[in-house]
Amino acid sequence: MHHESLSGSPCACTSLRKATRTLDRLYDAALAPHGVTTTQFALMRNIERAGAIVLNQLATLLVMDRTSLYRTIRTIEEAGWVSIADGPGKARLAQITPEGQAMLRLAEPDWEDLQAQIHGRLGEDGWARLMEMSGAIINLGREARA
Repeated sequence: MHHESLSGSPCACTSLRKATRTLDRLYDAALAPHGVTTTQFALMRNIERAGAIVLNQLATLLVMDRTSLYRTIRTIEEAGWVSIADGPGKARLAQITPEGQAMLRLAEPDWEDLQAQIHGRLGEDGWARLMEMSGAIINLGREARA
């Protein structure tokens, strides 16, 4: 279906990609002193919250393709921040290590400072709209795959 009224509008995908690349750079810079990237940090926080999580479930939770997840998880496993073990059936389970927990505790204040800056720039309403819109777009993608 063609929407004439939207043909001159900026592309939602391009706009979001530009914003995402900008956020990635900001978070990567904040986390760089700890030797971790934004993606690695997000993986580790989600693994820590879960206690132990099947890699396929982690990929689904973070809306990541498995190839990207496995490539990223391998790096943080090599750093000693997570361990991967056999799970039920052919599943592989990820768990945070004590070294990973220690790194997260050191990096979290820098992450929290940046979060506060972004929240302050957007304001309470802008932050709430960002979370709502992000969730709506993620749900749109899940519905499209179903």
